[in-house]
Amino acid sequence: MDVVPKKGPQVICSGFIEKEGKFLIFLCPKFRVWRVPGGRAENNEKLEDTFIREMEEEIGITVKNPRFLGYGQDNQHHFGKQKDTDRLLMFYHVKIKEEPTIDTSEADEHKWVTLDELKNINDKEGALTEFFEKNPDNFL
Repeated sequence: MDVVPKKGPQVICSGFIEKEGKFLIFLCPKFRVWRVPGGRAENNEKLEDTFIREMEEEIGITVKNPRFLGYGQDNQHHFGKQKDTDRLLMFYHVKIKEEPTIDTSEADEHKWVTLDELKNINDKEGALTEFFEKNPDNFL
């Protein structure tokens, strides 16, 4: 019997999008958790380029000079595909002035929250929880 090699985690580039001291979060329809905007890296795509592309797609804003903050890892259940997904999330930070245009296929709901409110949301994605545990001090 042939052994199929196990794939590593999906690499996701997500962002703390800050406007007027608050951060944009989405209620994700695929995983049914609160998350910051972001998406999967494509083949041969640099991670920073993934982040910039995903922000254009999900919030309609071209961001510049994102600052890398760190990473978190999780295993989330994808309700649409009815399977668990191993993920490695790379977190970036950018400040914006303009109002985002939310891609409604990416968010059942969205809202702006303070960093403390975000840290205290119980039903947020696991990688975000792990990121906060690794970075308990103010990192922004």
